[in-house]
Formats: sequence, C-alpha cells, structure tokens
Amino acid sequence: MLSLVPTPIGNLKDISQRALEALKTAQIIFCEDTRITKKLLNLLEIPLNKEFISMHSHNEKEALSKLNPELLKTKECVYVSDAGMPGISDPGSKLIQYCQKNGIPYTVIPGANAALTAYVASGFEGEFCFWMFLPHKGKERLDKLNEIINSGKIAVLYESPHRIEKLIKELKELIPQREVFLAKEMTKVHETYIKAKAKDLNLPNTKGEWVVVIDNGESKKDLTLTYDDILNLSLPPKEKSKLLAKISDKSAKEIYKELQNG
Repeated sequence: MLSLVPTPIGNLKDISQRALEALKTAQIIFCEDTRITKKLLNLLEIPLNKEFISMHSHNEKEALSKLNPELLKTKECVYVSDAGMPGISDPGSKLIQYCQKNGIPYTVIPGANAALTAYVASGFEGEFCFWMFLPHKGKERLDKLNEIINSGKIAVLYESPHRIEKLIKELKELIPQREVFLAKEMTKVHETYIKAKAKDLNLPNTKGEWVVVIDNGESKKDLTLTYDDILNLSLPPKEKSKLLAKISDKSAKEIYKELQNG
C-alpha cells in the first residue's frame, strides 16, 4: 500500500501522528530528495532502516516505468516531497495515477500546505484559485498575470525570493488599488505577514519562500494590457520591446531602436 505523507513546511511540530506512524512503519520511502527526507527522519528520531528511492520532477516518469506494481501492493510504501503536501506544486500526482492504473491501494494523509495556510491567514473570503508558480518572464508571464487578475477569484500563488520584488512591481503597475497579502517563511521563526493595497506594498527584505494572495477586487473590468500600457510600464527597454513585439507587426529589434531614439 502507498501513503502520501505531508511533511512540515517549517515547524517540525506540525507533523501529525498519522504521518509519524506511516514514516515509522514504511519499508520503502519514495522521496523528492533522499537527503532532505533522511535529515527529517533523523530529526524525528525515526530509524533509517528503510529503502529510499529518489522520485522527483526530473526522473518521475522514468522511475515509474521501471517500478514493479507488486512492490507497492506487498510493501508498506510512503511518498514525501521536500516539504508540505505532495502533489501540490510538488511531485506525487503521477504516482497516484500509477496506483489508479494498476489497482494499487493508496491513501493521502492530510497535513501542512503553504497555499491553504496563506489563504486562511489572508482574511479574504470567497472562491480562490491556486496558480502555483508564475512563468519567469516575457509574454507568457504577462499573459498569466492578466489571466489571474481577471479571473474574478482570489488568487494564491508561490514566488521565489529572487522574483518577489519583480512580482510586487508588476502588481503595482497592473492593480495598484487591489489588496494583496504576502506570507513569508510560514510556520518558521521569521514568519512574516504583510497586507496592503498593491501600490503600498514594501518588503523589508526578500529572503525566504513567499506565498502571495491577491484579492479578486470589486472591479471585473478587462485589465489586459494594450500597446500603450506596455509602453508606459517601467521595464528595461529590451524587455519592453520583446513584449511589444508580441502584439505588433514590428520586430523587437525595431521597437528597441525606437525606444532608444525616444
């Protein structure tokens, strides 16, 4: 049998009794990162007399193709991601699909999850949608942001410390009056909550993992950016020219020259 086991997102005391029992009795543990899982078990004082199998986003398909279904049927197996609930912006879903396809019994133990915790902490009410991580740059990122802020639902998404300032800048440009809630390093020593209108957001520092919750706003008007909107954004000329090229008949090179010439 397979058990998907959530692990603490920061505070070790958030591990549940069911999760502890599953980890203790497991004969095989599939891990996003075996080193992190072994460190966790050491902290929980659980013996490492188990088989550890690496299964992450880069090798998941290959690992499953080599897996014998009888192993999961006859052994006590566990899957854990590095932190939080497997399958939510982490590997785990394909392993569940494998169990469904091969008639393997499985269970999912409820537990820690950054997205849900941040949504509750935000104080916003209503339907929400989890968007995981945004694309890093370009038209794909801009399109996704437009989709999020026009969805009519509260948006929950993750952002890295390397890009949180970029996201805040984008939100100030796109939805200055919309309320935004930021949660940093949840359940950890330096847990921080910030709630303000997008235009008023200021970060004391960017270190740590971030969850961003964006209110759906009272206005549902179309916020899709036009050529002039992009032209007025405070972006570097090269990045701006690439975005403008996507919605015009000019090349990014031509637009860049025009921007340079004023």
